[in-house]
Amino acid sequence: MADIFYIGMDLCSDFTQLSYYNDIKREPESVSQLNNKETYLMPNILFYSTDTEHWYVGGEASEARFSENGTVVDGIFENLSSDEVLTIAGKEYNYKELFKMMVKLHIDSFLYRYEAAEVKKLVISVDDYNPLIFQLLEGLHEELGIDKESVEITSHLDSGLYYIFNQPSELWNNSVALYDYSADGLNYYRIDISKNKDPKTINVIHEDYTSQMSLSKFGNDTYQMDLDFSKIAEYEGKKTYISAVFLTGVGFSNKWMKKSTNVLCQGRRVFVGQNIYTKGACYRAVGGEYKAFYDDFFVETKENVLSDIGITLDDEADTFVPIITGGKQWYNTHGKLNVILDDTDSITIIYHDHKTGEEKRETVRIHGLPKRPNKTTKVSLEVEFDSPHEGAVIVRDLGFGKLYPTTNKIYRKEFII
Repeated sequence: MADIFYIGMDLCSDFTQLSYYNDIKREPESVSQLNNKETYLMPNILFYSTDTEHWYVGGEASEARFSENGTVVDGIFENLSSDEVLTIAGKEYNYKELFKMMVKLHIDSFLYRYEAAEVKKLVISVDDYNPLIFQLLEGLHEELGIDKESVEITSHLDSGLYYIFNQPSELWNNSVALYDYSADGLNYYRIDISKNKDPKTINVIHEDYTSQMSLSKFGNDTYQMDLDFSKIAEYEGKKTYISAVFLTGVGFSNKWMKKSTNVLCQGRRVFVGQNIYTKGACYRAVGGEYKAFYDDFFVETKENVLSDIGITLDDEADTFVPIITGGKQWYNTHGKLNVILDDTDSITIIYHDHKTGEEKRETVRIHGLPKRPNKTTKVSLEVEFDSPHEGAVIVRDLGFGKLYPTTNKIYRKEFII
C-alpha cells in the first residue's frame, strides 16, 4: 500500500524547502537533504551527469558536479523570461522547461525515499504573485500524475498565517509580529486579531523596510545591522501589544542579533525558523482543522479580496446569493453561478465590502439574446480578478437544453471595488 503525503513546498529563487505532514506527530516535518541531514535548504540547481545519463537536483546536484562529468544549470529563476536555449546531452531546453523539471525533481527526490509514495495534496508557497511562475506551475499536476485540485499555489504571507494560527493560541491572543529578512531585504507584517467584530477579523499590516535593511547594504558589518534592526523592532513594538514574534529568512540565519534580541524578547516569545513557510503550506495542504482560522475569521491582507460579490434575487427579502466570498487571495478567488432569468434581460450585481459594510449595486443588461419563453434562458456568472480590487463579471449565455441552444454570447462587466 502506498504512503500518502500532504506536502508543503517553499519555492524561493535560490533554494527550495519541503515538508510533509507527520500523522503520528500531527504536525509538518521538514525534509532534509538526502546527503546532508543537517540542512533543509535545497539549492535550486540542476546537474546532468554524462557519466550516469541522469539529472540531479539540489544537494545531490551540488555533490555530483564535483564527482562526475556533466553540465551544471543554475540561475534558473533569474532567467525564466529569457529565450535562451541550452543544449545538454544533445537535447535543447529553455529555462521554463528547466524550471518545471527542477520543481518536479525536488518533489521526486523526496518521494523516491519511499517504496511506494503518492501525493495527496501539494501546496507551493512563493514569495509573491508572479504570473509566469503561476502559469508554469499550473500543469505540474499532470507531470506528477495527480488531479489538478491536488496542487495549489499560495504566497509566503498566506503560509505564514497558516503556520502562526496553528501554534498554541496563547501565542496569538494579541498581535503577532512576523519579520521576513530575505536576500531582497526586510519586510515586516503585524497581524492584529479583532475578536469583537462581526465577523471576527485578522488584519495584516505590512511595512517594507528593504531600503533600510538588506544584506547587501551591511555586508560584514553585523554590529550596525543589529543596531538598525533593534531600532525597527523597538519602533514597531511600541505600536501595540505583541504576544509573539516570528523571524524567518536567510538574513536571520547567522548569530548577529544581540541588542535586537533584548528588544524583541521584552515580554513576548520569539521564534526563529527558516521553515515557517514550508510548514505553513503543509498545514494548508492538510486543511480541515488546520484552516479553522480562515473559517472563524475574515482575513484582511494586501493580497486578499475584501468584498463578497453576488446577485440579488429581486424578491421581497432582497436575498443575496454570492458568486464569490472575500477573505482569500485574489488569484485564488474564483466563483461561478448559473441563473435562470425570470422575465428579464438584466441582472443586479452586488459588491458587499466587509470592512465598511457598504454595498454597491450595478445592473448588467444582456443585449442581443434571442426571444425565448419566460424561464428558458440560463446564463452563467463567473468572477475573475486582476488584483485585489479589480476584476470582471463574465456572463455567458447557456441557452436552455436542446430546445433553445446557446448563442455562445459572452458579456464582460469590469469592476473596481
